[in-house]
Amino acid sequence: MSIGTWIEITKLALGSLTLLSVLIAFLAYRANVKKQEDDRVRERDRELTSQAKKSFQWAYNVLTDNGENIPPVADRLNWLTAARHLLRAKKLGEKVTHSTYKIIFDEIEEYWRHRFYVALSHEPLRRWTYFADDDNPDWPENIEINSALIIIDFSNWKDDVEDPTDNVDRAEMIQKGVLKGQAGRGLKSYMQRFEEIRAQWK
Repeated sequence: MSIGTWIEITKLALGSLTLLSVLIAFLAYRANVKKQEDDRVRERDRELTSQAKKSFQWAYNVLTDNGENIPPVADRLNWLTAARHLLRAKKLGEKVTHSTYKIIFDEIEEYWRHRFYVALSHEPLRRWTYFADDDNPDWPENIEINSALIIIDFSNWKDDVEDPTDNVDRAEMIQKGVLKGQAGRGLKSYMQRFEEIRAQWK
């Protein structure tokens, strides 16, 4: 093989190596850009989730006077302010895009939804007079209706949300031996009693 042929082979090999190096550098650059974008999204969603958590808490605190008045006092301004915080928390949640932070937001929202549900599940709120202004029978509006709708809607479980407990395999859990301890024994008796009652209704 002549020297010229070797030179051509060497040039071709060097060219291929250069092309491969450029490709590797490009792929590394793209991976780095993707990681930076993912980090940016995660940081943004962390901030959004953190503020949404505060907004849910502020809504609850203003409605219940920091949890001291349950059921809440029928205070127009408290209901309005709580509703505004809930709407802002919802808007923040809609901007969350990272899958991890979507789960975190859903967890925070579910926690506060339950707290609101408990706070509103009291006898006085079943009567229209709770929401009215007793001192002014000609125009009894006290609690602004939109604010009440927003808060009550938030406190209720959403029909379009999948309940994760629906996907639990009960038989598998029992087979694993979860019915231990005081609560486990009580639950086992409850389940047996429930089956006895169900059998009577068939």
